[in-house]
Amino acid sequence: MVTFGISPECLCHDVRDNVQRVGDLEEAGFTHIWEGDHTLPWQHSSGHSAGIWVTLASFLAHTERAVVGPMVIPPIGIRHQPVDVAIEMATLALLYPGRVALGVGTGEAMNEKTTTGQWPPLRERIARLMESIELIRRCWTADDYFRFKGTYFNSFFYLYQKPKDPIPVICAAAGPKMARNAGLVADGYVSVGVPPAVHREVLIPAFEAGLREAGRDPGSGVRCAWVSTSYHPDAGRALEGGRVYGGLLIPEAYAYIEDPRIIEQRALLVRDEALQAAFCIASSGEQIVAQFERFIEAGCNHIIWADMSPDPALVARVCRDEVLPYLTRKYGQVPAATAGIRQA
Repeated sequence: MVTFGISPECLCHDVRDNVQRVGDLEEAGFTHIWEGDHTLPWQHSSGHSAGIWVTLASFLAHTERAVVGPMVIPPIGIRHQPVDVAIEMATLALLYPGRVALGVGTGEAMNEKTTTGQWPPLRERIARLMESIELIRRCWTADDYFRFKGTYFNSFFYLYQKPKDPIPVICAAAGPKMARNAGLVADGYVSVGVPPAVHREVLIPAFEAGLREAGRDPGSGVRCAWVSTSYHPDAGRALEGGRVYGGLLIPEAYAYIEDPRIIEQRALLVRDEALQAAFCIASSGEQIVAQFERFIEAGCNHIIWADMSPDPALVARVCRDEVLPYLTRKYGQVPAATAGIRQA
């Protein structure tokens, strides 16, 4: 069973417009609505800013069935403290039972360092993330006050109102180490900008190894492909939309470059061929289907359309009329209330 989600991308589209169109995206057939947690966008000229918690609450209020969540948020104690994340997610789950999921990751310099001045080495951020997942889950499940003493977090807490349904946790993974970690402690992994072959040959085997090590079914869990997608009937306009996210293909933008103006300048150096190879740049529904099928055939069971289309108003229609009817008939999809992202 394969499910399909979309991220309206409040970094390159106005959050007010995105809130108004999430209902259309749900009606088009998406069972999940995701949104990234950024303080700064990937580029300057058409960048936007929006707070993650208010955005998620607004998406939930303007949809009826879709599962909604951050993809991803770094609860590593730099911008976001794990207990605060646990409280925010539990509150959303109380207000919208069975309709929230949590995506987590190690953060990016353009968000963490710029707002706090802190940017620990990757090894420490990974350790912080693993510890934070344990603490968040403890908040959701502890039946009395508890004291958590870890390497990075020392908390004394009790969550009085807990979510009725377990909140799934999806962990960002760019390589085998984090994919294995996801299998150990999370309910799935998500990877950005990774080709289908890497999912099939590297990430999925590592994720399944983590599941086995944790004593869980290696066939369970979510293998999630984040597919940056720009659609427009005019192929040139579609490519322009992809250019906005060219910074995703610059490794330094994740760890070193803090300024979206510099990221945008560097992105101009990315060749058109590289954009077309890394992203789904499409002028027809058939092209989108073909790209998404590559990830499904590689073993991914949740596909996220990360929307960088130059005219997002066109997205719901092509998905409703062409993309999702074909994919759901061929690969199946269940209603959002019982969709594939569930606690393993």
